[in-house]
Amino acid sequence: CNKVAKRLRGLHDPPSRKVFVSGLPFECNDGDVKRFFEDGLSGGEVTTELVHLKLLKFEDSQRCKGQAFLTFDSDEGAKMALRMNGCVWKDIEEPGTKKKKLKKGVAAKAEGEKKELRLKVTKVLNRFVTKGK
Repeated sequence: CNKVAKRLRGLHDPPSRKVFVSGLPFECNDGDVKRFFEDGLSGGEVTTELVHLKLLKFEDSQRCKGQAFLTFDSDEGAKMALRMNGCVWKDIEEPGTKKKKLKKGVAAKAEGEKKELRLKVTKVLNRFVTKGK
């Protein structure tokens, strides 16, 4: 009985409100990703909300793998997120928090080493499509 349920898991089409994001930095957390997408989607005439965020993490260190599943409240929100494909990741500070001050040499070194991360945003597909027959 359970084998049948496991075999059929993921065969149905996922909701069209769900998108998959890759290319996130390893240091980010749920709040960073939520702020980034809410800030990026706030420019449109349609207001949308991020309902659920599943950040994929390594089991041992609990650091981000650089991938996440986002679920929006409407299809329009997911379509607007898909338009963010290829955009560059930028850290958005939480309102009301102060930025950490670093020493002059350390700050210059940290800014110079940061790599430009381009996000890849795609629709979530069912298992039948991704794994083949």
